[in-house]
Amino acid sequence: MIAPSPVRERKKRETWRLVHSTALRLMTERGFDAVSIDDIVAAAGISRRTFFNYFADKESVVFDPDPDDAALWAALLDERPPDEPLWDSLRELLIGYTTAAAERMLLQRRVRLASPELSGCSREVADRFWDVVREWAATRAGLDALRLDLTVNAARTVLNTACPHWDATSGITGLHAHLAAGFDFVHPAERISS
Repeated sequence: MIAPSPVRERKKRETWRLVHSTALRLMTERGFDAVSIDDIVAAAGISRRTFFNYFADKESVVFDPDPDDAALWAALLDERPPDEPLWDSLRELLIGYTTAAAERMLLQRRVRLASPELSGCSREVADRFWDVVREWAATRAGLDALRLDLTVNAARTVLNTACPHWDATSGITGLHAHLAAGFDFVHPAERISS
């Protein structure tokens, strides 16, 4: 099997980002329901077929992870010291990821605020991220499956709870403050055991 050329891969990432940023801009201006796929493809200068090569539907254009996210996740996971407590690693992973994805997350938040019908969506961080994190944590935490899942799911819950309370005008540091408060509330330092 022939590997895709770097130029072709770069073009695919650029097209994904063009469609994504165009859609988010339109949705921020008009609201989610007021923007059609036809509006997005016209503004991005692409065909409907090209849109559907990258996104399954209008919701996925808002919430799907960036094509380079898997490499970012791997780099963030590799940065964590092997002796760091898992809860601390999970907090730092979320801070690192949200810092790297800050611009996209701010746009997603603005789209949600402009489009109340999206309030029930919980795809801000894709399931794939949590699958990767759980797999990574299983190799280093030394926890049984139940405790491992409880820990990873607790971190996910902190993120999923913090995001709706986040005022996007506070920038990504506002989200980070909510994440820190959530991590401290769920697992305060005085309860951490070795």
